[in-house]
Amino acid sequence: MSVNRIKFLVIILIFMIPFIISYFLMDDYSAEKEWSTTNYGSFVDPIITINNINIENSLGEKLNSNVFNGRWTLIYHLKNNCLDDCLKNIYLLRQIHTALGKDMNRLQRVLISNSESEIDISKSYPGLTIIKNKPDKLSGLLNNISSKTSILLVDPLGNVILRYDNKFEGKKLLKDIKKLFKLSRIG
Repeated sequence: MSVNRIKFLVIILIFMIPFIISYFLMDDYSAEKEWSTTNYGSFVDPIITINNINIENSLGEKLNSNVFNGRWTLIYHLKNNCLDDCLKNIYLLRQIHTALGKDMNRLQRVLISNSESEIDISKSYPGLTIIKNKPDKLSGLLNNISSKTSILLVDPLGNVILRYDNKFEGKKLLKDIKKLFKLSRIG
């Protein structure tokens, strides 16, 4: 073989090798394959939007759910009265909020409850928005996500994106929030 022929084959191989490699890697990215993620919460699929819904806070004031837009929102959606576990979770959510440091203004906390102790909770946890859990459109949408007490993470556009069980780990939730804050340009 001549030197010119070898050079020609090398040039052809340089352009063909990426196509050959991609052909063998394509099997790893098939549609049926389950993708692994690094988040600790469960994705809400399909994404549910909670925009333009009339709600009532614990003081009886009428609000629109658009007040949550522009900031990330942690919603603690209670299905029953707030007992010891509930109070521990509310405390943990406040600690997570505080642990965000300079980014804590990007997150707001909301409690949706029908508990009788709402007034005591609001005094003990300033900055926590309390909404009455009444059979309305918001409650119906959130019940579609989970039939149990859960914590929901809502993006600044009003989309519920992640769900955590009542027995969540605070450090894992904090890691998810920090990762979203780092990657997000909104809120």
